[in-house]
Amino acid sequence: CRDNKDCLIDKRQRNRCQYCRYQKCLAMGMKREAVQEERQRGKDRNENEVESTSSANEDMPVEKILEAELAVEPRTETYVDANMGLNPNSPNDPVTNICQAADKQLFTLVEWAKRVPHFSELPLDDQVILLRAGWNELLIASFSHRSITVKDGILLATGLHVHRNSAHSAGVGAIFDRVLTELVSKMRDMQMD
Repeated sequence: CRDNKDCLIDKRQRNRCQYCRYQKCLAMGMKREAVQEERQRGKDRNENEVESTSSANEDMPVEKILEAELAVEPRTETYVDANMGLNPNSPNDPVTNICQAADKQLFTLVEWAKRVPHFSELPLDDQVILLRAGWNELLIASFSHRSITVKDGILLATGLHVHRNSAHSAGVGAIFDRVLTELVSKMRDMQMD
């Protein structure tokens, strides 16, 4: 467990901490002997899923998803350091900068989703439910991926670079460091493009 062995385990966050999930299962009456049995059942199920996902790949090729990504968010080669004050229209507060970037990114996220194959064919209510359920993970993944080339900071959708020191000064250092170590550095190590 990364925290104090008291992670919130609910329907949405059950996979975030294996230790706390396991402890909650035991507390709720799960038998320890069931663990291996469940793992075996999952293995059988996963073998069947591999067969079915290959046909799903034909309906939604990665190229189409990448096309949607490139259409809504062109790559920027330059960025502005939020601490430098080079942009007079932008506040110097990292939290405000992050909120403004998140706002911009949410609009981009909706546009991206509309371009993903089959998404717009879903009923509008289902589209809204999916976006509401996944916007935060998609947002964090997006700025984490954008920040691969940046050292000790996060590159926001607005083009602003928030340095680690600024985040710590603003009181959001813990979550900031967690994003840097658990997402950005791992994406960098995997050489994600």
